[in-house]
Amino acid sequence: MRLYRQATSLLSGSDNADQLLENAVNRNVHNAQPHRVGKLYDEYRALVTESNTHRSMLNDVSKKMATVAKTRSKAADFQSEMTKLREQAKQSKQTIQTIKDKLHDVEERLRYEAAKIPNLSHPDTPVGDESKARVVCVNGNLHTTDRVPLDDSGKLSDVEFQDHYDLALKLGIVDMEAGAKVAGSRFHYWRGAGALLELALVQYAMTRAVAAGFTPHITPDAARSSIIDACGFRPRSHSEEEQLGSEAKHVGEASQIYRMSPVAEESSKEHAADPLCLVATAEIPLVAMKQKQILDSTVLPMRLAGLSHCFRAEAGARGRDTRGIYRLHQFTKVELVTLAHPNNSESELFRLVEFQKSLFADLGLTFRVLQMPTFELGASAYQKFDIEAWMPGRKSWGEISSASNCTDYQARRLGIRVRTDGGSNSTMFVHTLNATAVAVPRLVVALLESFQRPDGHVVIPTVLRPWMMGMEALVPYK
Repeated sequence: MRLYRQATSLLSGSDNADQLLENAVNRNVHNAQPHRVGKLYDEYRALVTESNTHRSMLNDVSKKMATVAKTRSKAADFQSEMTKLREQAKQSKQTIQTIKDKLHDVEERLRYEAAKIPNLSHPDTPVGDESKARVVCVNGNLHTTDRVPLDDSGKLSDVEFQDHYDLALKLGIVDMEAGAKVAGSRFHYWRGAGALLELALVQYAMTRAVAAGFTPHITPDAARSSIIDACGFRPRSHSEEEQLGSEAKHVGEASQIYRMSPVAEESSKEHAADPLCLVATAEIPLVAMKQKQILDSTVLPMRLAGLSHCFRAEAGARGRDTRGIYRLHQFTKVELVTLAHPNNSESELFRLVEFQKSLFADLGLTFRVLQMPTFELGASAYQKFDIEAWMPGRKSWGEISSASNCTDYQARRLGIRVRTDGGSNSTMFVHTLNATAVAVPRLVVALLESFQRPDGHVVIPTVLRPWMMGMEALVPYK
């Protein structure tokens, strides 16, 4: 019930339903039906009340049967009375079962419809598609250069920037062909210095995160479908699609989630009801760690850093975004999650963004911070900032990170509360925030293209060298 209680808690009147509908349309979600959710919830509550009434009647009949049985010797019409009571009990049980079946159907519809309602949007969020993103700041000036620097002095060569994949192949640090043979397209192997570079980026991000007060975790790479759904990533099972019929074809963009199918569990009821999925980000297992808990206010803000592999179907990706390692089905990422008191979540979001900016500035990248518009918020974000690095080989900005305040969207679904000052029994839902510290492939793209030299070498940022076994540059593979 937790999933649609979040939506129905906002549906105290038709005006609120209108507001939720307008908000959904502004976020490019055209299949949300808040008014229908309200009606379904009213229907659900009426059925629960009716069920409880018949259960009470059944209990009364059972008590009468016990009383009649005790006074058997005094009741001349004992058999007639017992027959009548058994018939009443039978009818009540049949009615309760009928109501139970109706409840199941309404609950499934209610769950499905409520899940389509996105979080509210921050009033300062631009309305529209990606073109409406607001540039907050720009760090660096590589985007003003069209030739490869000779060195750190700023002097330029006559050589044009190469694409990251051409560089990676010449450096011998990635093997996409082997990845495709083993796992399919857009899977890869890191090789040699490429493997070290991934490990260096992870160590760099984790070391900085711990110094900033985040507790490090290595999370599961899998989570139950219900957990992923609660975090706003909308996996759908085959049974759900079959049950919902044609409606399932109109739920917006395709799910990016991979579902796991362990051979030994394919026929188990548990697997069918709530199957395991591969996580798209460590945000999912980090937030879910605290599900169904009431936290003491003294532990907030709770700052967590998680290392995981991330799996994304990337349905609909095409063109140059699919070249090389820019957009992969599997990659390594260090994610930051904060559980905050509702009064402090906005300041926590800006704290996360400042931390991200310090990471990328110390790597020496040219980047910009964007306040993302409503179309780009997904289901859970109330407010979101993206960070894009200038990628001179691609001759464009490319996303390397994001930070979002999800307010109580995930906490309501997962049952994460904090005690308030109103007393031991007074609680409220926490706010959850997430931010990417390092998404390895995207950062490698930015590093290769930004720090290439005319001779094909790629300079390794100073902050990564402690984990690069003495290497100061990547050199062409021989």
